[in-house]
Amino acid sequence: MTAEGVDPDALEIRPARPTDARAFLAFWKAVVAEERFVRTEEVRASARAYRRRFRGRSELETDIVAIEGGRLVGHVTIQREGHPVTHHVASLSIAVAADARGRGIGRRLMEEAIAWSSRAGVEKLVLSVYPHNEAAIGLYRSFGFVEEGRLARHSRKSYGYEDEILMAAWIGSDA
Repeated sequence: MTAEGVDPDALEIRPARPTDARAFLAFWKAVVAEERFVRTEEVRASARAYRRRFRGRSELETDIVAIEGGRLVGHVTIQREGHPVTHHVASLSIAVAADARGRGIGRRLMEEAIAWSSRAGVEKLVLSVYPHNEAAIGLYRSFGFVEEGRLARHSRKSYGYEDEILMAAWIGSDA
C-alpha cells in the first residue's frame, strides 16, 4: 500500500483498449451523474463510439485508464494541439470514480499522462477545473500546474453558470 491507500500491485495504469468501452461508459456515466466536476451533464456517446475512440489513438492523443480489482476507476485523456504554433501544447482532462478518490489514483494517472506527453514531445500541459474542485486543484499544483486565468461563467449547466480556472504546467526541457 502507498501512503494514499493504493495497492500498487492491484492498480493497473495503461492505455485504454477497445475492450474497455463498456466499463468506461459505466464509469463515465457515474462521474457525469455527480453533476459536479465535469463539463457535460449528459453522456451521449455509445460503447461503440468509445471502442472506436480507444482503437484510434495516435501521437496526437491518448486515453489512459486506471483499473483496480478488475474495475475501471479512473481515466485521463491527453489531446495535443494540431496547429503548428501550438503543437507543443496538449490539453489534459482526468476523472476518478467517487469511491476511489483520495487514494492516489489521480496522482498515478497524472504521472502516466506526463510521461506520455513527454515521450510525445509535449512541452506544456493545459487544463480547466471548476473552482470548487479543491482536491483536483491541489493535485494539479503538486505537479507544477499554475493558474493562468479564469473564464467567468464559462460553463452553462442546468443549475446555472460555472467559472473555470485555466491551469498549465511546463514539462518540456525549458521548464
